[in-house]
Amino acid sequence: MKKLHCVALITLLFVLGSSSKAAAGPLVISGSTTFQKRILEPAQAALEKKTGTKIEMRCVGTIKGLKELIKGEAAGAMISAPLDIAFRETGVPEEGTYQEHVILKDVMVPIVHPGNPVKSLTWKQLADINSGKIANWKTVGGPDERIAVVVPPKSSGTRKFLQETVMNGGDFAGTAFTAVTTREEIELVAESPIAIGVLSEGFVKMNSGKVKVVKIKPITRQLSIVTKGEPSRELLAVLNFLKSAAAKKYFK
Repeated sequence: MKKLHCVALITLLFVLGSSSKAAAGPLVISGSTTFQKRILEPAQAALEKKTGTKIEMRCVGTIKGLKELIKGEAAGAMISAPLDIAFRETGVPEEGTYQEHVILKDVMVPIVHPGNPVKSLTWKQLADINSGKIANWKTVGGPDERIAVVVPPKSSGTRKFLQETVMNGGDFAGTAFTAVTTREEIELVAESPIAIGVLSEGFVKMNSGKVKVVKIKPITRQLSIVTKGEPSRELLAVLNFLKSAAAKKYFK
């Protein structure tokens, strides 16, 4: 009887172990569009081959990605704004258990229609344009036309970083148009002679010729993956690969 019980127990453990292994799906990393498109997506094939870990990317924006990490719905959160800024937007207190793993330094640039004659802006001018204080291109050396401000969605780290660093915590003009995606932001600016947006320089290079970059004092930030506490063995391998020279050659 004991022997049968032992066999049954071993069988149960084997079934549970097999089910657990089968249930373990890909490593979920959620968050920033900029991080996904410039880093994780281009390097995904090489990353999975090197680490043996399958990745599931959820492109939901920095703030939503961080919320998914907090809820335990993702193993890591891709963010395009400093951790303190991103956490403030979640409305959840940061109790000190979250770790920010910086992967890449990024530069943000203002973009306009290729036909726009404006060549440079100061941070103050860009802030005033975004807030609506400057509403006509003529004020900054452009044509006598109104300015149409195009901004990223509210869940975007790019938007929050721009507000905190360039706009000193100010808000965008009520007339600003909120783009759904970075691609849409580029397309809108490319089609409108009066539009302006601000996004990662890498996206501009990925869409060469569509828009014009306006010179400005560098707006730099870091692109990171956040973990709750120490990363898992699988995620640590992913982080180590992304920080390597071998991975950087894939980045856009």
